[in-house]
Amino acid sequence: MGIFKNLSDIFSNKKLSFDKPEFIKEFNSENAQMQHLEVLLERATDEETKKQIENDIKIFRYGMIGEEKVAYELKNAHMPILILHDLYLTYNGLNAQIDYVVIDQSFILVIECKNMVGDIEIKSTGEFIRHFKNSSGKYYRKEGIYSPISQNEKHVELIKDILKNEEILDKKNIDCIKHKIVIANEKTILNDEYATKEVKEQIIKCDMLIDTIKNLHEEGKETVCFSEKTMRSIADAMLKYDSEHIVDYSKKYKLDDKNNEEAKTEVLENQNSKEEVTSTVMKNEQDIEKDPLYIKLKQYRWDKSREEGNEVNFLYSNLVLEELVKSKPSNMEELIKIKGFGKAKCEKYGEDIIRIIKEK
Repeated sequence: MGIFKNLSDIFSNKKLSFDKPEFIKEFNSENAQMQHLEVLLERATDEETKKQIENDIKIFRYGMIGEEKVAYELKNAHMPILILHDLYLTYNGLNAQIDYVVIDQSFILVIECKNMVGDIEIKSTGEFIRHFKNSSGKYYRKEGIYSPISQNEKHVELIKDILKNEEILDKKNIDCIKHKIVIANEKTILNDEYATKEVKEQIIKCDMLIDTIKNLHEEGKETVCFSEKTMRSIADAMLKYDSEHIVDYSKKYKLDDKNNEEAKTEVLENQNSKEEVTSTVMKNEQDIEKDPLYIKLKQYRWDKSREEGNEVNFLYSNLVLEELVKSKPSNMEELIKIKGFGKAKCEKYGEDIIRIIKEK
């Protein structure tokens, strides 16, 4: 399967339907974990517990600020890349919480964002030490932290397993998956004097991210050149194994199970209320798959894939298909607003899609 996929990429048209960064899974500051902590804070009764929760909220927000900085850099990359933010992948009993996955024609990049307070020292052994300093610049405490490089390497291995299982990548191109640690706090001093060359290459400051992505593209384009359908298949595979994940803080804060379950329920209710935009929104995936319009658009996608020799998901993924059914665009202007539909796709398939929607 992998050999035929490579041949398909070699002989297919490599021109992309988009020419700038496209977020497949957007950065969202309204994080479910943050909402969960805020609900627990409201339910906490003693001051000590409140202080603990407030501190965790502060740390969490600081991390989100760092991820937002990375999102800003990626949006301004001026390159045709696909981006997924905040993935919680589950596969074969293993989990990986990933800040960003960037998909280029020449590489896949896994990004771990660090927006830590303090300075970072990396020893020759690969050990990471964080140094805290006061307002006068004097260090007063240090602590060891888990190596973000080791963490990222595990994330890469899990993604490799997923993409091999989905028959998207094989042993000839699996090494195109790279990883970087991005230091988002511009005030952080990185002391890597004694770090190995391999470790140094994996850590960059946020303002170096765009140049790093461009360099990875140039380095990889001679050996790997994904077609757009492969790029989108990779993104779809990430979404397939992604799920919402809320860490259970009840034991840490010593809150009873009732309070914790109520907090989780309240967060989920808040999320559900935001998703119920109109009465036409389907209740779940099973419902929408039975919709006559869904069936017609799915058949159209299948017919076009056979006719043009493309993968089924090249025209649009299942997520985009669901969005078409929900939003029912009635003209080109509305269709092009749907993620995954660039100008080229609209010009080629737009009239057919709108006709099918109107027939319904």
